[in-house]
Amino acid sequence: MEKFEINENGTLTAYHNDNKDVTEIIIPEGVKFIERHVFSEYGKIYSVVFPDSLENIDRWAFWSCFKYSKAKYRGITFNPSGNSQQIPEVIDMIASKNYSHSLEHFLKYPVIFQIYFNDGDDVTTAYIKKNFRKFFIFLVHAVIYQDYSYKDYISVETALEIMEKLIKSGKFISKRNIKTYIKIADEKECHEIFDMLIEYKEEVLK
Repeated sequence: MEKFEINENGTLTAYHNDNKDVTEIIIPEGVKFIERHVFSEYGKIYSVVFPDSLENIDRWAFWSCFKYSKAKYRGITFNPSGNSQQIPEVIDMIASKNYSHSLEHFLKYPVIFQIYFNDGDDVTTAYIKKNFRKFFIFLVHAVIYQDYSYKDYISVETALEIMEKLIKSGKFISKRNIKTYIKIADEKECHEIFDMLIEYKEEVLK
């Protein structure tokens, strides 16, 4: 039997489950905060769905969990990369669009892409535009280094799909900078993205 103990302030104070090997958790709507060590006894948890009502979480709430992991919050899926202490920063980044958190780029960037495609808000658009070279190189690496750590955070197919959408949006690649990005793709021997850029240059940026 599964039981969530939630106080009048919306704080999840304890979790009980007769199955100590539980792997997937769906936290009830209405929970605003999750206290320290609530799920620490359930070390095989690898998947959790957070409610939209969640505002914050203690960084030790899932201590010992998420060996191989995925989490979902407000329609955004992310991989805590085996480190549950990063979850509060990701939650805040999604909820407030605060992109100042020092997260590893292979965790941070896929989340930002999802926020951008879900919301298309000015804050996220401006952030991607300001840092587009970094995002571009990240996606190139996600394609050419597909057998390394990137594969746990973003697939080659997803990276190519994101790149195509970013290019075709017309917000980030222009006549002024396209040669720079073509050169990067060429030097990295990322043929798929190189071909996208050449096509965009010839058909759109005439």
